[in-house]
Amino acid sequence: MQNAFDSRAVRWLGIAAVGLLAACLAVLALNLYTPPRDLAQLLPTRTPTRRPPPTITPVAYPPTPAMVLSDTLRGAKNFPEARGVKLPYGYQDDAYVVAPPLDPGFARALNQTFVERDYLNLSVNARAAPAPTSPNVEYGILFWHGEDEQGRERFLAFTVNTQSEFRLLAFAPLTDTVAGANAYQITEVVSTTVSSAIAIDGTPNLLRVDAHPRRLLAYVNDELAIDTDAKIINEWRVRRDWDGRVGVIALTMDEPGAMARFTQFDIYADRQEP
Repeated sequence: MQNAFDSRAVRWLGIAAVGLLAACLAVLALNLYTPPRDLAQLLPTRTPTRRPPPTITPVAYPPTPAMVLSDTLRGAKNFPEARGVKLPYGYQDDAYVVAPPLDPGFARALNQTFVERDYLNLSVNARAAPAPTSPNVEYGILFWHGEDEQGRERFLAFTVNTQSEFRLLAFAPLTDTVAGANAYQITEVVSTTVSSAIAIDGTPNLLRVDAHPRRLLAYVNDELAIDTDAKIINEWRVRRDWDGRVGVIALTMDEPGAMARFTQFDIYADRQEP
């Protein structure tokens, strides 16, 4: 009896030992005592992708041609002067002043010295600002000029205004059949755009236009504002009435008394290659 009891106890001890051994093996196999890993460690590891740096294509700017004329506008020399007649432009206080009337809303004056039309590239610089007492006004450079046998003009103009905006305008003749007079159709080739480069505190702005046969660049205080290849640039150049003259322009902004002062006007141009 005692032997049977001992053998049963030994058997149960053996079973318990086997169970304990199995439990230890399970703990070791399942790593149940290892603390959980961070979430970042559970994310899959990705091989970093090497991307080539972006390729920047340099922009080719045509060279500035030779200077043809430089005018400080301190005296009557290259622009028309109002003598005894009230005109919307004239020399005043060491500047050339353009005062556009409300009707037709703009005034322009052409340089009287530069009449060359056989050039390939053109650059025009102008330094200008609103007159101290002027309300809001728009002003700029006139170029790509043409005039037909009836005296009707067409031209482009790069302008800035006292609200920090610039734009590129096309002026084309439009016959007013009702009044029997010539009028202009004004189109925005480059729409009105705000630019922080435009000084609006009365400081003169340096405006520049680089006009080439199929490309136009325009700058405000040495900052590029326009780079366009609009069709009108080349189409107007090859017109029969194209004379290529340049000048200054000012436009009202629906307020009387607008006035712009130009204190520098420089022209660069080269002859067209044969």
